[in-house]
Amino acid sequence: MTLTITLPDRIEQQLEQAATVHQLSVEEVAISLLDGALMSDLRGPSPEEVVAGIRALPANPQGVRPASGSLGDALRAVPGNPDFDLAAWQAEWAAVEAEMKSITRANDIAEGRM
Repeated sequence: MTLTITLPDRIEQQLEQAATVHQLSVEEVAISLLDGALMSDLRGPSPEEVVAGIRALPANPQGVRPASGSLGDALRAVPGNPDFDLAAWQAEWAAVEAEMKSITRANDIAEGRM
């Protein structure tokens, strides 16, 4: 595709300087710049840009509830679960950890790390 664009002198000089620095033609520099700009538009914002946009939003007062007491007190006041068996839970967790260790070892052997 052939496209003719009339550029301001300032941009023409910048393109010529970039072409000299990168040892490219002015057309190659312009194509590279346009390609990069168009691709960044297609990709959308980066995760960092999204987070920065969220952080820049003003606080929503409807999303804030004032404290109604101490979190520590509330957690201490929660009744225990009478059906919870600590010994059984610890035995089950030990079995899970043993299985994870076995899988990791098998993967290490299969992938030549052992």
